[in-house]
Amino acid sequence: MNTKHNVMPVVRETDARKTRARSPLILRWATRKTGIPEARAEELWREACHHAAKATGQVGTSEYWEAAETRLYKLIERERQNCLPTPELSPWVRLQSRIAHLPLLAAEGWSVALARLLSTRAS
Repeated sequence: MNTKHNVMPVVRETDARKTRARSPLILRWATRKTGIPEARAEELWREACHHAAKATGQVGTSEYWEAAETRLYKLIERERQNCLPTPELSPWVRLQSRIAHLPLLAAEGWSVALARLLSTRAS
C-alpha cells in the first residue's frame, strides 16, 4: 500500500500564524457594539477576506483591505439584522431622558432669571 496518501501535511504553528488572516482591531469593538459573539465575528472576517481576495484578485494591497473591511461591515450588519433581537425601546428611552432633564431645565431657567434680577438690582 502506498503511504503517500495517508500522510497528513504538517503545518507548524508559526507558518499557520503567518498565513492566517489577522482580524482587525476594530473587530472586537464591532462585536461589543452589535452583540455578535467574537467567534462569529472572526468567521465573518475570514469570509470578508475571502470575498476581497476573489473581488480584487490580490492579497495584502490597499484595495484588498478596503474591500475586506467594506464586506465585513455589510456582513456584520446583515448578521445583526437577521440574528439578533432588536427591542423597540429607543422611543421610550428618549422620552425617559427628556423627563429626567425637565427638573434640570427648570432649575437652569430659574437660576438665569434670578441672576438677571440680581444684576438689575445691583446696577
